[in-house]
Amino acid sequence: MEKITYYYSALSKQVFILLLGCLVLFRFLLLMEVILYNINGYGELMNLGASIVLYGFYLAVCLLAFTGYKFFYTEFDEQEVIYHNRLLRKQKRVELTEIRRAHLTKRGIYLYGDGERKPLLYLPFFRWGVVSAVGVDRLYKLLKERSIEIQKDFKVLPGHGKRWKWVAILYSCMALLILGSATQTLSLVVAIFKSR
Repeated sequence: MEKITYYYSALSKQVFILLLGCLVLFRFLLLMEVILYNINGYGELMNLGASIVLYGFYLAVCLLAFTGYKFFYTEFDEQEVIYHNRLLRKQKRVELTEIRRAHLTKRGIYLYGDGERKPLLYLPFFRWGVVSAVGVDRLYKLLKERSIEIQKDFKVLPGHGKRWKWVAILYSCMALLILGSATQTLSLVVAIFKSR
């Protein structure tokens, strides 16, 4: 079976999420120092359980954003197309003989049956990342071989054009801001640790 996989949209996005996770971890260390050393009496006022749950949730969100694109993929062959969502443990399967029309929009691929308004299957282009162009091209060629009517609304696959370089630049700028904040927090953690 052929696969359509997803991958991260920009390396700078991955760096940004990784630095954000480090910032959350450093802020958690700072909170633990305040509680353990009871700095200015704040240690007695903090709710340790709620703080641990909250920072654990923040780290889980960063981890999901970092690896979320790996939970989705599509498999297809000469007989069927299967969309997998491992996050929700669901899959949707459609036989190629049922498909009469395919609409490739800027958001994804809609596969329709005979005279149906509602698609039999929707394959999104963006799921915590960007869809692989090679896999989409192989599915496109398979649909063309089967003489399925295809309507395409774009020239360059969404997520792969020149405009997306600006998104990478934006993530790079945000990563620099987070790096500055994480460095400041880490230096504060080290300063408190050395003073005790």
